[in-house]
Amino acid sequence: MVVVSKKPTLGRQIFPAVALTVIGVGFISQLDNPGSEVVLEGAIGAVTPSTLATNTTLAPSPVISVEGSGTCDGDVVTGPTAVFKWGGLQLQATFTKKNVLCNVTVLNYPNEDDKSLSINQSALPVYNQEATEAGNAQIAVVSGATDSWRAYTAGLQAILDAHPA
Repeated sequence: MVVVSKKPTLGRQIFPAVALTVIGVGFISQLDNPGSEVVLEGAIGAVTPSTLATNTTLAPSPVISVEGSGTCDGDVVTGPTAVFKWGGLQLQATFTKKNVLCNVTVLNYPNEDDKSLSINQSALPVYNQEATEAGNAQIAVVSGATDSWRAYTAGLQAILDAHPA
């Protein structure tokens, strides 16, 4: 008895690759979430360090002295609330006398459910540190916190745009 093996058809060979590619593209599209938008609400206000009364819902960033630019003793600017699909995020930035960003504090952030609380409590301190080190809003996104990153960078950029350099 002779056994003849039959080669799978071209359709059976290509279909799995096409199906996995389509699924992969759909998954990446969901991760990128380009339809997410951030709206800035409210005015930007500046106060001096002596009149600052902060009611933070997240532990503030440490005050970092930027090398060669002095201590964190300049203007304190409260930004608008950046509203996105999970809630609102509001920042306050402190500058040196030479107008260098030296500290960012999160005043309000989405924390109504356990997932938002967990994501923001881990990502926002990272964003604070990166923004302070960079001195601007050009910071990397923390995996899983893309929407918070969009709101954070929009809010910080609004503060930087409004603060005279």
